[in-house]
Amino acid sequence: MYKRSITAAGICFFALTLSIVSATAAPPKYVGLQYDEIARMVLAPATAPPPGTFADAYQKILADAPATVASTPAPRRGGLFGGLLSSVTNASSQAEEAGNQMQLSLTDGTLTRLAYYNGWVRTDNVVAKTAVIDKCAQHQAIQLDLARKTYKIINTNGSAAPCVTAQQPMGQPQRVNEAPGTMDLTVTSNAVNLGAKTLQGIPTHGSTDTTQMSMTNATGSCSNGSFGAENERYVSNITVPRRMCPLPKGRGTATPVDMVVQGGCKPTMHGNATGMYWMHTGDKLEMYNRMTMLSGDAAGKFQSVTQRGNVLWLTKPQADALFSVPPGFTQAQ
Repeated sequence: MYKRSITAAGICFFALTLSIVSATAAPPKYVGLQYDEIARMVLAPATAPPPGTFADAYQKILADAPATVASTPAPRRGGLFGGLLSSVTNASSQAEEAGNQMQLSLTDGTLTRLAYYNGWVRTDNVVAKTAVIDKCAQHQAIQLDLARKTYKIINTNGSAAPCVTAQQPMGQPQRVNEAPGTMDLTVTSNAVNLGAKTLQGIPTHGSTDTTQMSMTNATGSCSNGSFGAENERYVSNITVPRRMCPLPKGRGTATPVDMVVQGGCKPTMHGNATGMYWMHTGDKLEMYNRMTMLSGDAAGKFQSVTQRGNVLWLTKPQADALFSVPPGFTQAQ
């Protein structure tokens, strides 16, 4: 009887030990995603960086970044002349800083950190040390100045446009000719399988898609011309939420066809467009994307390159902290 009790106790202790080990070894539950993105324009005679160079590009941006961020304007002193001099000095400093950042973006690219959680999007300008947390369902945008440790909460309720993290195009929108017109639009596409490649520790599959469009027999608001682009991309299996809040109903995804067919122009399509790269769902993280113009004045002279890396899956505590105002921050006036 005594031995049996000891054996039973030993079994219970062993089972308890296993349960503790199992609980300790349980994998963390991930609720969010974060990664860094480097986007740049490449103008001839410069050449586009190949896949697998994200780490070098990332380190170069950090090395070339200014050591400090321009301080907030000092209180005006010394009467009218002193205040005017202070304003001119601050404006000159800010203009110089903006010019330096623009030059760095052209040579090194723009470094952005993106995070997704709970339907929210956080966008960090790593060099400028600023961030915006978009909580569209709550009609709220939180602006963070990470260098000065200040924040501002913007109420976006009633805004005409949805909350968008992507940069808006510069300048005034071009007028679209709504007059009727017709043309023949011939589309050809060719895809080449580049095989598997591991980028930043992430397995990807590569392909090159070449698209050519020819516009002929144009009448009215349509016009003859041609458009061509080559797109090299390496796509992972990581699912990424959209970078913007829900769009208005009826608005579709823009394609290269939309660039040449606008307003009242009604084309007659020729060829097969089902295999083109823009027909993909776009919900998978592209670790590398290079677009080269093949026609027009920019043919062979302009490329856009996007590289991604530093992929990090977020636990709930990490995500909650990332999408909240950090401790010690004060509200900006």
